Formats: sequence, C-alpha cells, structure tokens
Amino acid sequence: MNQGQKANKSGLKLEDKVEKVLTDNLPIIVRKYSKTKERSDILLKNVPYTNIYGNKRCRSEFVLCYGGREIRIECKSQHRAGSVDEKLPYLYLNFTQAIKETEGIIVIEGQGFKKGAKKWLRNKCQGTKVQVFSFEEFVSYVENGCPAKNIFRAVRDKLFNLTRKSLF
Repeated sequence: MNQGQKANKSGLKLEDKVEKVLTDNLPIIVRKYSKTKERSDILLKNVPYTNIYGNKRCRSEFVLCYGGREIRIECKSQHRAGSVDEKLPYLYLNFTQAIKETEGIIVIEGQGFKKGAKKWLRNKCQGTKVQVFSFEEFVSYVENGCPAKNIFRAVRDKLFNLTRKSLF
C-alpha cells in the first residue's frame, strides 16, 4: 500500500469513528446527501459546498442536522509527517468564509501534524463559527448533547486576550 492509500485509509477510520459517536449518542439517521432531501435529525454524508475559489465540486464528510441546527463537520487525520497540516489554512478559510452553515466543526487526530499546526488552527478559529476538537474532545462534545458554541463569549475572550497581551 502506498503512502497516499495509507493516508486515505487513516482518514476513513476517523470519519467512521466520528459517524459512530454521532449515531451512538444522538437519535439520528445517516444518509448520503445526494440520496435524501431530509434535513432534520439526520447525518448527511459527502455534502457539497462552494469553496473560496468558487469551485462548486467540493465536499465535506458530514453535515449534522439536529435540533434545528446544521453543523458542517470535517475530519483531518495525520499520524505521520505529511501534507494534511498544510491544508489547514485552506480548510480554515473555507469554513469561516465559504460554507453556508452557521456552525462548523473540524475534528483533528494524530501526532503527525507539524509543530504548531493544530494550535494555529485552534487560535484562528477562536471567535468564529468553527470549533476545533481532538477526537476525544469531540466525543465529550457529542456526549454532552452538542452544545451550541457561544460565539459572543468566544469573541469577548479573544478581544480580552489581545488587550491583555498589549498591556504586558
């Protein structure tokens, strides 16, 4: 198996785990996006979006339609050194500027990310509609009923941290 096939297999494992956590904890069904018009209590798979370049052929792993919310979910797995972490800025821009959903989740797993890559993504997403979770954090989030992100608190905290840094 070549490196690309190994990376793809690793990513599919994370997607499978994310799907299992959601279906084990929430009263939802799972359907491929192209096979249903349902948008309530469902986990849609392979969901299209238009990216920051205007390309309409892009896809995310999931959109969770639950409790009147639509949450786009993307999974990134990096167990060995590679190029997934170099895609994080592109993912950040798509999730903060291009997706139509008012909430987004990025689940990241693995120790192969370049030093600082996961921290960079978390910092950039702070104060936006996007939450970044490790797989373990995602499990806890789902087990707690997928609480809505308090964007106002996140923005306040980010501004406070910026102000505090400039004072010291």
